[in-house]
Amino acid sequence: MSGQESRASGAARPPSEEGQLDSRLVAEVLAALAYGEQRGARRSQQSVGLAPDGRSKTEQQAVADRERRNWELIEARFRELGDETLTDLFRPYFDAFFEHTEPSDWVEAQTFHYVGDALVSDFADALVPLLDRVSAEVVGRALGDREAQESFALDELTRAMERDPDVKERIRHYAQIVVGEAFTQTGRALDATRGLRALLGGDEAGKRFILSLLGRHRHRLDRLGIEPVEPD
Repeated sequence: MSGQESRASGAARPPSEEGQLDSRLVAEVLAALAYGEQRGARRSQQSVGLAPDGRSKTEQQAVADRERRNWELIEARFRELGDETLTDLFRPYFDAFFEHTEPSDWVEAQTFHYVGDALVSDFADALVPLLDRVSAEVVGRALGDREAQESFALDELTRAMERDPDVKERIRHYAQIVVGEAFTQTGRALDATRGLRALLGGDEAGKRFILSLLGRHRHRLDRLGIEPVEPD
């Protein structure tokens, strides 16, 4: 995916008094990404147990292993710039998101990956141009390329709909829950912390950022042949 849409949204790199990026702001963002990826890796591993057959289980385990490595990569960079107190800023929002989006079966698990993981990738697209070179490289490598995961989830969901057309409505409903909860908790995190909001360029840029994520979400549901419902 390209970061052009995100850069066009007006986000600006916030300079410190010396004209350099404030490391505290970057550390806040990395704390959020590291904890979110830790929870995502745990969710991916739990989804292995929902796989309907050996092939699916093997593929899902590969996703879980990749998520764990991504978490470890971002965590290592975060530890160079910040400490656990920054993670505590974001913990309530990620915990609420994952609690409210627990998948009940394989279809919901793959909907979570197709929608939720893609939002993470979009998030990375927006952040990479705004970070210092080392952090940008880490975030881009860990979060920016999820095409294989997205394709696997898309194939699984397509097969499920071919077997049972009624599954489409379940996917649409669960996707609405995931996206609505993601935007709710992202908005709360933006209100409660200054790092991400400052990196994006202020309140208005933060709103444009969320709208750009919503636009990409609509496109992904279009690929499934599902009409999106706006999150509450």
